Amino acid sequence: MIDFSELGENIRDFFSQGKKAILISSILGIFFIAALFAIIFIPQKKAVPSAAFKSEPLQADQELLLPQGVSIPQEYAVSRQTEDKWNEAQVREWLTLPDESAVKKLSASNDSLIKSITEAAP
Repeated sequence: MIDFSELGENIRDFFSQGKKAILISSILGIFFIAALFAIIFIPQKKAVPSAAFKSEPLQADQELLLPQGVSIPQEYAVSRQTEDKWNEAQVREWLTLPDESAVKKLSASNDSLIKSITEAAP
C-alpha cells in the first residue's frame, strides 16, 4: 500500500532542496504557455491581394537625346516599330535555312552537352 506520509516527505524534500530546479522549470513552463497563447491568439497575416499592374504607353514630353561618341553609330535607333510579319526582302536577308549537315552537327553538340550534364547523375 502507498505510504502517504513518505510521499509527502519526499515532496517536501524536493521543494526544500531543489529550489533552483523548480525556479527554472517554472520559468520554462511560463514561457511555454506564453508561446502557446501567442500562437493561438495572435492573428496570422492574411495575403494582401496585389493590384494589377497596368503599363501605360510612354508619352514623351520632349525629344529624346541620342548618346554622342565615337563608339555610337550616327544612325543609332532608340526604338523602332515592329511589324507582325517579315516581308519577302527581310526573309531573304535574315533567314537562313539550315542544311542537313548543320542539323546533324547541332544534334551532336546537344547530345554531348546533355551527356556532360548527366554523366555524374546516379
